[in-house]
Amino acid sequence: MLFALLLTSRLASADDEIAKPTTTVAQEHLTKGVRLYRLGDFEEAIKEYKEGALSEDAPVFYYNLGQSYRKLGNYDKAIWNYQRFLERAKPLPAKYKTAVEGFIREMTAEKEQAARNTPPTEPAPDPKEPTVAAAPVAAPPADVTVIERGEPWYGDTFGWGIAGTGLVGSGVAIWLVLDAKGLDDDANAESSQDKQASLRDRADSRRLAGTIVGIAGGAALVAGIIKLAVTQPDRSRTVKAASIDLGVWGHGIAVMGRF
Repeated sequence: MLFALLLTSRLASADDEIAKPTTTVAQEHLTKGVRLYRLGDFEEAIKEYKEGALSEDAPVFYYNLGQSYRKLGNYDKAIWNYQRFLERAKPLPAKYKTAVEGFIREMTAEKEQAARNTPPTEPAPDPKEPTVAAAPVAAPPADVTVIERGEPWYGDTFGWGIAGTGLVGSGVAIWLVLDAKGLDDDANAESSQDKQASLRDRADSRRLAGTIVGIAGGAALVAGIIKLAVTQPDRSRTVKAASIDLGVWGHGIAVMGRF
């Protein structure tokens, strides 16, 4: 910058020509800040100048803050402090007024140039052109596992039917066997040989029938119990999930999907 060498080398003399703070605390902060500025530690110098300005609102602090922020490339804060200095420093030597206004013009021009050199991320859309969206990319639908619950034991109609049939058959077999025993008792009490033989034949027939029905009924009862005990297990099957994707194409809508 044209004015940078002019005022940077004359910072100490600026403190002499611009009205200094009157309080001891503010003067100490100004002295520390000037020393740090000369060492190139502009951030620490800014801290001292700010502390001094909080202690006493002297215009020299705004000038030195503008110088420090300009060195750090923070043009927004530098311009703000320079403008504050121009407002507060009364009377103001003409050479400082000219120099500070030159700094402000140069920094403003650099900011505008930087803004022009930074293109927007995306150009603004042309309102005359139809909006065309990119084709949607559909992710393949994930397979879905469906669990089919098995039939519970208490809902097994077939099993209950077999067990019920076996239970009835077992009851009939018991009745036949008991009836056969009754016929045997009647035969023993009968004095006639012919009637005894007839009663015993009937008893044997009933006993045989009871045995056959009992075996069949018992087998049916056992089968029914086993059928109820062995319930149908849960089954799982895999199905393809449906997916639908919508996309805007010019003035229409495109629908894509997998079913």
